[in-house]
Amino acid sequence: MIVGGGYTGTMAAARLAARGRSVALLEQHELGWGASSRNGGMVHPGYKMGAGTLLRRYGDRGRQLYQASLDAFALVEETISSNQIECDYARSGHLHLAYKPADVEHLEAEAKVLRDEFGVDARALDRDALTSEIGSSIYHGALLFGRSGGFHPAKYFAGLARLARDGGAGLHDRTPAIAIERRRPGGFTIKTARGEIAARDVLLATNGYSDGLVPLIRRRIIPIGSYIIATEPLSADRARSAIPNRRMLFDSKNFLYYWRLSSDNRMLFGGRASFAPTTTAKARDWLYAALIRVHPQLAGIMVEHAWGGNVGFTFDRLPHIGRIEGITYALGYCGTGVAMSTYFGQLAADWIAGGELPDCWQRAFPGLPLYRETPWFLPAVGWYYAALDRL
Repeated sequence: MIVGGGYTGTMAAARLAARGRSVALLEQHELGWGASSRNGGMVHPGYKMGAGTLLRRYGDRGRQLYQASLDAFALVEETISSNQIECDYARSGHLHLAYKPADVEHLEAEAKVLRDEFGVDARALDRDALTSEIGSSIYHGALLFGRSGGFHPAKYFAGLARLARDGGAGLHDRTPAIAIERRRPGGFTIKTARGEIAARDVLLATNGYSDGLVPLIRRRIIPIGSYIIATEPLSADRARSAIPNRRMLFDSKNFLYYWRLSSDNRMLFGGRASFAPTTTAKARDWLYAALIRVHPQLAGIMVEHAWGGNVGFTFDRLPHIGRIEGITYALGYCGTGVAMSTYFGQLAADWIAGGELPDCWQRAFPGLPLYRETPWFLPAVGWYYAALDRL
């Protein structure tokens, strides 16, 4: 039984079905309703913390963690290619942009680690070199990373759902799991409004929409809103003036911007202004103003679409896979989950089918005392991060 119908759950369903297991997947809303159809479509290795930080903080385990993210990116490309998933995928590379002058040195050091330790095509660009990559004057340099690409997230999800269905998995939307109970001598009973289901194993893959179904998981996941706008299609000249080489872009702020051109030349621009609750309309206006600050040449362009949703953060800013009370979980992508969620879906399926979980993922899943369901600490954390961005 899988709870959660996004990339993780659907990839796991496809993998388990291919291994001959009987699989049922429950999704509270439509299949792919959350970030799996509404993300920015950026596919790249890495986490919120860079490769250099992982090595310093975790040593060899950090090396394994970063290598896993490289493997995750390769898995997405292989999944798209081998299954002929039509999702507008293009390997474009991305730029990690230095918002402050002090960030340039950090990105230069990160590029060296990526090259020397992982053999990754990465190099630092100074402000002069950056002019050939982005039509904006507000950044001080960048890290150019070649092993990344962009796609249409909902089309990719549709491809994963097809794989799962073709393999014989049962995908059930608008069917929330209400409760999970242990059975004797083993297994679980999953209660839904439509009845009860008996299962030997349960995979929880709910990420930013984790609720009280498994309280020990809910208190370890912080749901944070993120928003995206999509402009009307740009002319070829206007698109080229903003992103000449069609890279994917994100900057070094804590409240970062992330943006790219879609296959039909719309500018997709995302981010969040704070951790405070807001509306899509307010987020749309804020993101449009931010887009024009970055790219003044796009002033007057129309915004045709705006949307938002939750990303699932963890207290150590890393994703987690493990078991609590016999329930397998795979979640906590911290806003960088397109590749890792696909990888975790496969990893969780193989683990449930009898494989071994790699040592680097056998880690404690930290929480916060007194945190249950309402993230009361977010306003203070948001103020702190916003202050760091301003300094």
